[in-house]
Amino acid sequence: VRRPIDAQGILIWPNVERFFQKCISAQWFEEMPNLRYLYAADVNFQGTYQHFPIDLKWLQLNNCFFDLPPSDFNLEDVVILDLYETNMVQILINQLPLRGM
Repeated sequence: VRRPIDAQGILIWPNVERFFQKCISAQWFEEMPNLRYLYAADVNFQGTYQHFPIDLKWLQLNNCFFDLPPSDFNLEDVVILDLYETNMVQILINQLPLRGM
């Protein structure tokens, strides 16, 4: 029986000694309901994103790519957003609400 992982922050970096995966399943995040901080570098995400963290405050993706960029990615609570060299920048920009108008 799988149990939720009570992590509020996670670093995914394939150059770290314990982490050698270059591809990550988006379903991996289903077991992390309390995730608020996500930093990933040099990895590819695969799969659907219905279980991707929805309460993120900090999302930093550097040189990360999605096989199917999420079209319903929730940015409502994100305070810090860094998508350096990802393939989802334009999709997310189209979802940002125009505030103060």
